[in-house]
Amino acid sequence: MADLRAFVEIDAMQPQWAAYVAQTCQGDPPAAGFAQLYVEVAPANEVFSLVNAAVKNADVRSGLQVVERQYGTLELHGRDPIAVREAAGAVLERLKLTAADARRPEVVASELVTRVHPNQAQLINRMGGANLLLQDETMFLIEATPAAYIATAANRAEKRAPVKLVYAALLGATGRLIMSGRDAEAVEGYQAALEALQEGA
Repeated sequence: MADLRAFVEIDAMQPQWAAYVAQTCQGDPPAAGFAQLYVEVAPANEVFSLVNAAVKNADVRSGLQVVERQYGTLELHGRDPIAVREAAGAVLERLKLTAADARRPEVVASELVTRVHPNQAQLINRMGGANLLLQDETMFLIEATPAAYIATAANRAEKRAPVKLVYAALLGATGRLIMSGRDAEAVEGYQAALEALQEGA
């Protein structure tokens, strides 16, 4: 039986998150306001049949279909949240599992860093993320597993506070998120991101 590592549903992609996914995805790019689904499974090859089942049974498109050594990750999105839920149903039916069978997110590490030094900002900006981290901003960093849950953390933080998405990684053993802003805004976004992960736990 397949191991459903992550099952992440997003009702409405926020503008920065949607733009970042569109910039980094392999396939069809989404837009702000789209509903979105991430699924992470093992064995990795399961993603091929899951994407096929989803796009055949619902009006959705896939932006990501990645097979790694241990895990496979897929992304689906659509303008209509009902269609994305139908795609989610097709994926779960294929797996013979429910959303409740997915592993719960676990925060591996999290940190707030105030008054970022310009040298630190340069190093982070070289990671090739979304927005530039500027000196004297406050940034927050979250590492979580399974990796796909970083999507809901990033989207929730952006929805709650005027923070910048700097970097996100959703593949591998753990996912990583870096966002920044002015002190109070960064704290609010940080708390929102952690809440999103806790709600999935």
